[in-house]
Amino acid sequence: MNQDFNKIFKTPKYTGVTLSLLSMFVLAAMFVVWQQFPKSQELESETEISVICDKRLLAPAQKILASFMKECPYRVSIEFLETDQIKTLFHGLNATLPDVLICNEFDLQSSENAALIYSEHIPFAFESAGATDLKTPNFPFVCSIHKKAQKAHVAYSLGRYFSAPSRGQFFLAEAGFTGVDGDRCMLKPTISILVERAYEKEIRSMAKYFSEREGAKIDIVSKTPADANATINLIGKSNAKEYLPDLLIGFGSLGTENSIYSPITRQAGVGASVSFSAKSKKTALRFWKFLQNDT
Repeated sequence: MNQDFNKIFKTPKYTGVTLSLLSMFVLAAMFVVWQQFPKSQELESETEISVICDKRLLAPAQKILASFMKECPYRVSIEFLETDQIKTLFHGLNATLPDVLICNEFDLQSSENAALIYSEHIPFAFESAGATDLKTPNFPFVCSIHKKAQKAHVAYSLGRYFSAPSRGQFFLAEAGFTGVDGDRCMLKPTISILVERAYEKEIRSMAKYFSEREGAKIDIVSKTPADANATINLIGKSNAKEYLPDLLIGFGSLGTENSIYSPITRQAGVGASVSFSAKSKKTALRFWKFLQNDT
């Protein structure tokens, strides 16, 4: 019995030196992995952006920013100013301006310098009817991102957070502001694009810059018009419309005739349309606007 047992279950021929070397190898591998990941997380958590916000938004903005910093690995340095003080920020182009300016779009349009400095406005709320001066157009409050913001992807994340239905919109409604139809809250939103093959190279090169600046992921697929028509019609007739591409570029009115896509402005003869079921519709529209401004 013992002899049979010994034949089957043999004592491992590992020496103490071999085991020590194996242990050192495992520890070294663990150290390499440990060095890789925590550092990136630590650096991301140290990322800080500067914000100036209109005092009319003081109550909801404080709650939104506290929630944002709790949920996202970023820090925000904020200063609240009166509306008149915000208008004076643009009197000199040498003034130090924040990464994000949160104010009413009307106040930005009243300054020629503002358009030179802030490239993108993400609307997130309107003042209630009772608080609005009837003589003044009812412009939305916006998160405006500085053209030269070093951490633009964080600034865009904050703008999306303000306009997200389950995040910023909740606190704004609580404070009596009228909300907007923003995208769902995602730290790194994804937009899918179906592009006509003739435009693929150009779209891909522009998507890379947009993706890095806004902190969004862009999935691009190219097809011929015939293949695109077959794909869209097949998915459009199914119960899985959430799998439709968010944005169609270069396919004319494809998808608009059966009300699954909404046409948007043509640029240089190239048509585009956005899906009604797009999860990040506003981000997709900003990408199209970026393409228009860059061409």
